[in-house]
Amino acid sequence: MNLGNNRGKFGLNMPSASLDQTSGDNVRLFNAAHGMAPAEQVKKAESQARFPSRVEFPPHLFIPEGAESLDIRKVMNVPTGTVDYSLIRFTAPPGAVTRFIAYGIYNDGDAAANYEFKPLINGNRVFRYHGEPISDTYYKIALGLGPDLSNASLINCQITMEPGMFFDWLITNTSGVDTSMGVRMAGYFDTQQKRVTPKFG
Repeated sequence: MNLGNNRGKFGLNMPSASLDQTSGDNVRLFNAAHGMAPAEQVKKAESQARFPSRVEFPPHLFIPEGAESLDIRKVMNVPTGTVDYSLIRFTAPPGAVTRFIAYGIYNDGDAAANYEFKPLINGNRVFRYHGEPISDTYYKIALGLGPDLSNASLINCQITMEPGMFFDWLITNTSGVDTSMGVRMAGYFDTQQKRVTPKFG
């Protein structure tokens, strides 16, 4: 039974309901579709939840599943006149590729000219474009991003090391007073990948 379209006083089509058809005038008027019954909605939601989408995070920013995390740090009081003292030396262990994804430096001095941190892998400078530009080819790392070595003070990096490679942080203090200086490095051991092209940056 169709109640029909009622014409108003001025000849306008008025919306009406349809009780005996699958699509009534109201549905056609508003271009609407029939809704799903509650049982059908539950069935559709369960079907979508059964096959979740796999999300993989980039390995240079996040520790992948199955890897062993690595977080080393050292802070010490550095006497004035100290030049190129090895604060931390880390050797990549066998059986895994070592990846560092963040580092931080700390000192409680004020003048960058009096301090320096030198990150070296196998004796060669890495993070070559981190720090204060002294020249076109030499950037000096002197002051950290925060007053500590917390996560908020870390700097993103990408270091890939094969077993046997070693990482050195050399520190210098020529300020005239003893100064606390420290380094933190965070990353992981990747046992899934044995041979890599080393990356430093």
